[in-house]
Amino acid sequence: MPDFPPDTVAFITASGIGSAVARQLILDGVTNLALIDLSPMPLISTTESLLSLPKESTILTLSYDISIEDEVDCAMSETIQKFGRIDICFNAAGVSGRLTGTADAKSVFLDNVLDVNLKGLWLCERAELRQFLKQEERDVCTGLPIKTRGSILNVGSIASHSALPNSAPYVMSKHGVLGLTRTDSTDYASKGIRINCICPGFIDTPMVTSFLENEDQKSALLARTPVARLGLPEEVAYTASFLLSDRASFITGVGIDVDGGRSSH
Repeated sequence: MPDFPPDTVAFITASGIGSAVARQLILDGVTNLALIDLSPMPLISTTESLLSLPKESTILTLSYDISIEDEVDCAMSETIQKFGRIDICFNAAGVSGRLTGTADAKSVFLDNVLDVNLKGLWLCERAELRQFLKQEERDVCTGLPIKTRGSILNVGSIASHSALPNSAPYVMSKHGVLGLTRTDSTDYASKGIRINCICPGFIDTPMVTSFLENEDQKSALLARTPVARLGLPEEVAYTASFLLSDRASFITGVGIDVDGGRSSH
């Protein structure tokens, strides 16, 4: 049984975890991908890596700023012009912001994080929902008597339901991502659209390693993670591919932790 129907189209924002998810989706049978990132260089390196996989795929690269409404709409328009539809969406673009307490922060610190992590994700989800609603429902590929218009997976964080020190804007944004996921999943479930949130813990990506300044910081972080290591992007990608696929047809409106047990510690 395939994980995805033939000619599935994926709309994916960001590099890092987004690149790992794109790779896993191709390995699981997705043949058409639109990749969106502000910086063209990560797009180029990601595309080269994906095209080297032993499975054929068509990749559209789009260099746009997801915090700008018109640019998100252009990215979606180009995707539809190329592929004619979308089926699954992975919204991963995010920034960590500055580590500082609220009393010492400037309002621009808040703006910079919310513009990408919350407003940008909301703009992407809105464009995705609008496109899904234009499309007819299709049968799921599992053979069950169910129809779908598509699936959206937003990237939250362990900060979607807990605190992190000196990171109020980031925590605010990730709480908002989970809230958006729960609200829109309720509003659009009857339309055949599933929306979930994946909440990674500390994953070995540039965004995480950038604030682990020394081994003492890393050791302190891992002491609160039962598996005692950073997660790998591939481990997030395995879960993401499942949640986006028709195998997860009865899962919507949830936040799934992929955090090495940290949230239960």
